[in-house]
Amino acid sequence: MAKHKSKHQHDKKQIGAKKGSALGTSAKDAVRSGRFRFAAAFTFFCIAFYAIIYALPPSFTKPINEHIATTLGLVLNAFGIPVTTVHDTVADGGLAFKIIPECTPLFTASLFLSFVLFHPATILQKVAGLAMGIPALYLGNLVRLALTFMVSRYDGRLFEAFHVYLGQVFTMALIIVACILWIKWIEGEESKQSMPMKAAGFLIRFVIISGGVFFGWMMVHHWYIRFLDWFMVLGFSLFNHRVSLAHETLVYYETFSIVTFTSLVLAIRSTAWAMKIKGLAVGLGLLFVIHLFHRIDNAVIAYFNFTAAGTVDLTLLVVGQYVFPVLLFIYMIRRQNNEIPVCPGKSL
Repeated sequence: MAKHKSKHQHDKKQIGAKKGSALGTSAKDAVRSGRFRFAAAFTFFCIAFYAIIYALPPSFTKPINEHIATTLGLVLNAFGIPVTTVHDTVADGGLAFKIIPECTPLFTASLFLSFVLFHPATILQKVAGLAMGIPALYLGNLVRLALTFMVSRYDGRLFEAFHVYLGQVFTMALIIVACILWIKWIEGEESKQSMPMKAAGFLIRFVIISGGVFFGWMMVHHWYIRFLDWFMVLGFSLFNHRVSLAHETLVYYETFSIVTFTSLVLAIRSTAWAMKIKGLAVGLGLLFVIHLFHRIDNAVIAYFNFTAAGTVDLTLLVVGQYVFPVLLFIYMIRRQNNEIPVCPGKSL
C-alpha cells in the first residue's frame, strides 16, 4: 500500500514537471514569436517617440504648431469664416484656438509609422502605406480642428464635448481604418476587393457604438474621477498628508480613452463575447491604473511642486489613448487571420 502511494505521488510529480516544462516552453515560444517582437518593438518605438516629444523644449514643436495654425486659418477663411492667425493661435473675435502638439498629427502619424515600420511587409508596401496613410491622417486632423472651430463658433458650450469626441474617438477611428486598409491591401487581390466594405462596416459600427458610450460616459465620468481620488487620498493619508483636487472641469479629457477602448472592443466582430469581456476587464484595469497615476501626479505637482514625473505621466496618458487600443486591434486582426482560432463566419 505504501509502495502504491509512493508510485502515485511520483507519477503526479512527473505530470507536474511535464506541465511546468510545457508552460515554460510555451512562454518562451510566445516571447520568441514574431507577434511578440512586433508588439514589443511597436510599443517601445511609440513610447520613446512620445516621451521625446514631451521632453523636448517647446521650441522644437513650435514650427509644427504654427504650421497647423496657419493651415487651419487658410481652410476656415476658404469656407467664409474670417479668422486671423498669429503664430500658433487662430482667432475669430472672442474665440481663439491655441495649437499645441496634441492638436497636430504628430502622435497619430508616429503611431501609424510605427505600425507600418514593424509590421511584416516589403519595403515598397511600407513606403506606399506611409505615402498614403500619413497625408490622410494629416487631412483628417485638419478636418477635426476645422469642425471643432466651426461648432465652437456656433455655440461655445459645445466645445468641450465636441473637442473630446473628435480628439479621441474620431482620431482613433482614423488610425484604425488606416491600419485596416493597409493590412488588407498587402494581403493580396482578394482582400483588396472587399477591404473598402469591411473598413466602412467597421467604421460605422465604431461610430454608432462610440456615440452611445460617449454620451453615457459624459454622465458618469465625474464619479469615476471621485473614485480615483478616493484611492489617491487614501494613499496620501498613509503618509499623513491630506490632499484634494478640484472637480470643476466640465469634461475630464484624460478619462475618455475608456470610451475609445470600449467602443473598439465592441465594434470588432471577429471574437466571441467571452473574449471581449476578458479584454475589457484587462484593458479597463490598465487604464484605471494609468488614470490613477495621473491624478497622483497632479496632486504631487500641486502640493509638492514636484514636476519630474510630468513627462512620464503625459506619455502614459498618450499610450493609454493611442498605443493600447491599437495593440488590441493588432491582436484581434491576428485572430481573424487564423493565427488564433476565431468565431467561424465572422470578420472585422
